[in-house]
Amino acid sequence: MMLIIKQGLLLRLFFTSVIAFVSFLGDLGLHYGKTEIIRAISDNLTHAIVGGATWALILVLFKKSVIENIENVIICFFMSSFIDIDHFIAASSWDINDATHLRHRPFLHCTTIPIFLWGLMSFLYKITHASKWITYGTMILASFLSHHVRDGNRRGLWFWPFGSTQPIPYYLYIAICILLPYTLQLLMSWQLSKDNDTISSINVV
Repeated sequence: MMLIIKQGLLLRLFFTSVIAFVSFLGDLGLHYGKTEIIRAISDNLTHAIVGGATWALILVLFKKSVIENIENVIICFFMSSFIDIDHFIAASSWDINDATHLRHRPFLHCTTIPIFLWGLMSFLYKITHASKWITYGTMILASFLSHHVRDGNRRGLWFWPFGSTQPIPYYLYIAICILLPYTLQLLMSWQLSKDNDTISSINVV
């Protein structure tokens, strides 16, 4: 029993450290990268790793196996990365310089979108009582918010139609990224507890 508890604590510490350390390294790559393509790859890979680690930590907090649920970790990894495709869509070009020098923020960087999708998934859960919708909605929040908060350090968060916040101070953004999986795990637990679901019934597939 003690061994299981220690393993759980070590995994929490590991994935929490991954989120913080990778974010810091990615910011260095973004700042010191010698070419536009290196900076873009560094930034996007950082988004992907942080997104995947965020979901992995949520699994650990629910005492679920990361290995047995690795497909969802991979989905969050690629979802966090895929968000940046909107740069090329907005630029109507595959040229990296066009994609990274837009006059406006591309649509997938609007934080209203993941909140709306989470709300829709929560509504579907209320109708169907299928806990998979809570999982899918939280995966969307984990992937998008980890990406948006990192970008928010430079540009703030964009809440259409209300506008954007001020840029998030650097250490506050790191803290938010670290706390995000803990907050989302509590949110999932709260949603399910309202309908007397148990933590063990959470469909983390």
